[in-house]
Amino acid sequence: MEEIITSLQHWEAVRNNPDALTELFMIKLGFELDLSLFPEKKPLHAYAAVKDGELGFYVISEANDVDSPREIISANCYWCPCIHELGGEQEIPAAEAELRINSWRDTFQDWIHQVVTTPFGIYKTFHIPTTDLQPQNYVALFALKNDVLTPDIKAADLVLTNSAGIFYDTVTSEPPYRNPDNYYILNLI
Repeated sequence: MEEIITSLQHWEAVRNNPDALTELFMIKLGFELDLSLFPEKKPLHAYAAVKDGELGFYVISEANDVDSPREIISANCYWCPCIHELGGEQEIPAAEAELRINSWRDTFQDWIHQVVTTPFGIYKTFHIPTTDLQPQNYVALFALKNDVLTPDIKAADLVLTNSAGIFYDTVTSEPPYRNPDNYYILNLI
């Protein structure tokens, strides 16, 4: 558990530093996510972290992101390092997914410099509903989408895709939090 906490603290230390963030995100596309590791139909929390100098996400089911012994939290929290290449209701058209993904690739450096100056800064977590997802492998790709609340700055996004090439729009970056009580791990950093 200490490794998780330390990695989250490293993210917290750089999340308002655009130069450090740009370096961490350089040539990163997203991360792999194996939904078979988690309880079905329960939302996931993907905590941004820096482990051994590398960007990644600790992912835990909302069902396990609760006040419980640290060894239980640790056993249910999975490290998903960022990757460089691609190894229902929530489905979105491929063209929209590609637009969001390309927006990230083309503008992430400028976006980082903009978002760190906003009241909430860059995200700490992603909330990932899994209602329409199967217990299989997905790739969560970094993306940016237009946001009605902040039209001048695009919203951070993850677009999930599976081996069949179907894209899912399930993710919300946080803060702001819908329900901060659901993010127990944040109390530990």
